[in-house]
Amino acid sequence: MRPVVAAKKLSKFNPQTFLSTINGGRKIEAVPKKQTIFAQGDSSDAVFYIKEGKVKLTVVSKIGKEATIGILNKGDFFGEGCLTGQPLRLCSATAMSDCSVRANR
Repeated sequence: MRPVVAAKKLSKFNPQTFLSTINGGRKIEAVPKKQTIFAQGDSSDAVFYIKEGKVKLTVVSKIGKEATIGILNKGDFFGEGCLTGQPLRLCSATAMSDCSVRANR
C-alpha cells in the first residue's frame, strides 16, 4: 500500500510582489542606450530587473571574440549569479535602448 501525499499547490511567481518584499538596497536606475550596466569580470553584487527597455548579454572569449548570449526585455531578471555565490560577472550587460532597471543589492 502506498502512502497518500497531498499535492502541493504551485503559485505563480509575481515579480512585483518579490521586488516589494525583499530586504536590502533597491535602486531604480535610468540607463541610456549603449551604456554598460555591468562588465564581464565585475564584482557580482546585485540582481537586476528590467522595468522598461531591452538589455543585451555578451561574453568575450580569451582570444577576444564576442558572442551575444541573450537579449532581455521588460519584466526579465539578470545578474542572478550573485544568488549562487558567484563572485564575478561571467558576462556583460548593455542597454540596447533607453532602459529603466531596478538594482537589488
